[in-house]
Amino acid sequence: MSRVLVIDDSPMLVELTVRALTAAGYQASGAQDLASLDQKLTEGPFALILMDVNMPEMFGDDVVEYLRRQKKVTSKLVLYSDIPEAELDAKTRASGADGYILKSGGLEAVLGGVMGLIGPPALGIPTAVPAPAAAPAAPAAPQAPAATTGLPKAPATAGGRKPRILIVDDSEMTARIIEADLVSKGFEVHVADTADKATKIILKKQTRPDLVLLDVRMPNVNGEQFCRFIKSNSLFKGIKVLLCSGENVEELQRICREAGADGYIPKDAVMGNMVAKELLPPSNE
Repeated sequence: MSRVLVIDDSPMLVELTVRALTAAGYQASGAQDLASLDQKLTEGPFALILMDVNMPEMFGDDVVEYLRRQKKVTSKLVLYSDIPEAELDAKTRASGADGYILKSGGLEAVLGGVMGLIGPPALGIPTAVPAPAAAPAAPAAPQAPAATTGLPKAPATAGGRKPRILIVDDSEMTARIIEADLVSKGFEVHVADTADKATKIILKKQTRPDLVLLDVRMPNVNGEQFCRFIKSNSLFKGIKVLLCSGENVEELQRICREAGADGYIPKDAVMGNMVAKELLPPSNE
């Protein structure tokens, strides 16, 4: 059995995690609160339940005890959080969870952790659970899976290579989520959290992106100025820039007009579909 349930109060994280697990071959679904969790449990047993620790309605470590004692669930129970690892390890031990996965490891860590606990989806045979004291339940993660049915493929470039995307964002968690989503769809992805790092990636021919996903408001990067830098340099004329931000639409439209950005994407949008559309060759019509 390779059914996995993801519990998180963030709809975006649930969707991206479920998509990544499904693309890897697991039967994945999500829940965001106790009501939807109880509903999912009536649909049949799960091999593994992955749960966020800090949620508005509940704490993941409390849910572990609830599932074990009240619901008599025998699934592998794994805590998933961005709290300090020592604290997460302590919560894992105290609650009796089977392991933990750090959110900072991105979707690759989730795939690796799930595979380490219940085996590859084709086999569906649980493996020995590593003790939390020795290591988190997230062994070295495999490379993100290539695009499969239901996920858009990255459009091929003129040279036959994978399209390159540069994510410029000071939030490691956000960047990793977007990166994993795009890698799973066949893109080559680079990440930078400063303008200096982003510039070095752009300057090198072997890493120069076809498209830049640029956060607008960052402590160490002025997204509007960096967009102007790219768009005003003839060397980079083939690079598209999409603003990836939670700013209001009017502000994003202003930056697009004044800084020359090619468009904008809300951070909670499905990145792969919109980026693929931007990189498709122009229609002959």
